[in-house]
Amino acid sequence: MKFFLIVCLSISTLIFALLWQSQKNDKNDIRALAQASAADACAQFTEYQTDGCESSYWYGVAAFRSFQQAYYSLTEGTDKAVNYTFCNEVYGYLVLRPEISQSHISELIETMSILSLDVEDENGYIKMSELRNSLKH
Repeated sequence: MKFFLIVCLSISTLIFALLWQSQKNDKNDIRALAQASAADACAQFTEYQTDGCESSYWYGVAAFRSFQQAYYSLTEGTDKAVNYTFCNEVYGYLVLRPEISQSHISELIETMSILSLDVEDENGYIKMSELRNSLKH
């Protein structure tokens, strides 16, 4: 009976470890997606700033949205989820008020540059909050 119990506990421990590792890898994949999307947004907005091509701006907006959604999935249910609110408001300006957003393109590039290096860098979300405030006024 003890042997059977030891085997069952060992198997359940192994299953738990495998599931935990799988979940950890899922978060790493989401983090990588958010970071890659932030880098793409930064590159597209930089291209827009350099050559003024309207399509670069809209590709940047699409990459920003991808970053925003991946970040939400990464931080859902944590104390960092509040940062999503800043991202959501900035995204609203990018889509609905492009003329205002385009006049703040340097700030947008700076913010996305920070987040492209580390998607969880709090300095990036401080910049995102500042950008949101700039877009409001």
